[in-house]
Amino acid sequence: MKHLLTLVFISFSIVAFSQKDIKQEFNLTEISQKQIIDSLTKELEEFYIRPNAIGEIKKKLNENYKKGLYKNIIKPNEFASKLSADLIEVSKDLHFGVRYDPEWTENQRKKENKEVQKKIKAEELADAKKKNFGFQQARILEGNIGYLKFDYFEDPAIGSETAASTMQFLSNTDALIIDLRQNNGGAMEMGQFLSSYFYSGKELPLYKYYYYEKNRKKTEREMWLLPSVPGKRMEDVDIYILTSNTTFSAAEWMSYSLQNLKRVTIVGEKTAGGAHPIDRKILPNGFSVNIPFGEVKDPITNTDFEGKGVMPDVLCKSEEAINTSHLLALQKLSLKNKDSVNNLAWFIPIVKNRQKTASIADEILKSYQGKYGKVELKFENNNLYYKWNNMATLLLIPLEQDLFLLDGIDDFRIKIVSKNNSVTGFKRIYQDGQEKFYKKE
Repeated sequence: MKHLLTLVFISFSIVAFSQKDIKQEFNLTEISQKQIIDSLTKELEEFYIRPNAIGEIKKKLNENYKKGLYKNIIKPNEFASKLSADLIEVSKDLHFGVRYDPEWTENQRKKENKEVQKKIKAEELADAKKKNFGFQQARILEGNIGYLKFDYFEDPAIGSETAASTMQFLSNTDALIIDLRQNNGGAMEMGQFLSSYFYSGKELPLYKYYYYEKNRKKTEREMWLLPSVPGKRMEDVDIYILTSNTTFSAAEWMSYSLQNLKRVTIVGEKTAGGAHPIDRKILPNGFSVNIPFGEVKDPITNTDFEGKGVMPDVLCKSEEAINTSHLLALQKLSLKNKDSVNNLAWFIPIVKNRQKTASIADEILKSYQGKYGKVELKFENNNLYYKWNNMATLLLIPLEQDLFLLDGIDDFRIKIVSKNNSVTGFKRIYQDGQEKFYKKE
């Protein structure tokens, strides 16, 4: 049941309307408003995961109606937004959302028509292709650290090939950063598919869940790691997941589950706290509602993060999460590979400088000026330059107070050497640990 595991951030439900929807708007009457409210509460009684909260929700909506709080809201989209806000206020469940979308509701009523369904699926596939099935970036950072950013969890029935090819591109990295800071959820099956790349032969379910079907029939399920995925697995690679306060739903579930399995390090901010699966139900007059109709339990904690969010292992501001996780990955790998010729500590100053740009006073830069054999360091226009043999001139980019990167060259770096507060020379430092000293004349 694809709809069971489709978890969508509430903003999509409230404000994401097309121009076509707006053109089809009509002025609501009090009668049509009451029809929508009555239908909505009936769907809650049938499916909402928290039956004890239904009475309070019904009371709130009907009281608002009787008090005339909806009376002057005649535009469908405004009424949908107001109902959404009221549902969330009473239930504290962020997955609730009412939408005005007459085209969608009409198509749902025709869902037995194979031609209509074929058209809908074709449109959904075309839209998903334009978004590259959610996968926005896959690249290799300094130190052979993989970086993957995707903004929603597509159904692997159509997105698994793109997901698999992305994972294969990153399969030879020594650590992997997964950026879910702007990910608002989607199909949990994609979380299952991706998580399976990080294990080999693990016999443990990722999720346990139940949901209500018609007549409040309770159905229980488990979702396990997949025994087979296309291409190479990354079971021995350190995984870092980046989160923010807008990381939501299926993105939270992947983070939470892998954190409890002690497979990942989460870096960033506490997540939004929306754990319930939803289903979209038809209401009268072109309206629909996202109803949380299921509950997921982590098999280790036997609980979830609804209303609480997922707490990172390393707390930092969202905008600092990439550099923070990159540093963590480099430092951990550097400790693991102390005898390696490829000195990972070489990249640490670059990432630290990216996190907080080094600033050196002009007076200090001027003190570095001078002749060093065939090399001259010269201060010009508030910058320090490296001049070799009166031929090549390169900008020196400060990484630390006395450490510089040569613009366009990464074979070596320049480290100023001082004794008794006086510059005596500089070292050329190479990635393999070799050094060469140049005395100041």
